[in-house]
Amino acid sequence: MKKIVTLSFATLLAIFGMTTGQASEAPANAEATNQAQAETAVAEASQAQAKKEPIVQDSAQVKKLIAMYPQLVARIAPVGKVCFDGEECDINITVLAPAVEGVARPGDQLYKAICATCHDAGLVGAPKIGTSDWAARIAKGKTTLYDHAINGFNAMPARGGADISDDEVKNAVDYIITQSQ
Repeated sequence: MKKIVTLSFATLLAIFGMTTGQASEAPANAEATNQAQAETAVAEASQAQAKKEPIVQDSAQVKKLIAMYPQLVARIAPVGKVCFDGEECDINITVLAPAVEGVARPGDQLYKAICATCHDAGLVGAPKIGTSDWAARIAKGKTTLYDHAINGFNAMPARGGADISDDEVKNAVDYIITQSQ
């Protein structure tokens, strides 16, 4: 709003300068100089205001909505972020430890590195970990859950799209089950 007012003021100065400049030639040059100085001052003032602009606090209505719906902020939070080369990025990436021949990695590590991408956010209908979404699935038995995780089911790719062994998939499924009961 402040920027619009500033631009309107500059426009009025320009119009005023043009109408009074037609009366005489010499005052027009002086007015043009004054107009340029005024526009420069207005631009500098708006830049200074932009730098000093205070952080806007939530209104009473927004605070009331957040109090009524505590999960609202989490629901509308961005799913991802774009980071450019050379900029510091605050995204946490969980790196999976390399596999050791014949040793299956723990389910919690596998979940955090592979499964959490979809199952923490509920992407593409993925049941969220730790919620009642898993009750009906757990009731079908571990064998069914293992089969769906290993071979893929609906939008979920086989093995969560990762190159992991059957035992590691089972460890991840077991971890999800323990966290969702």
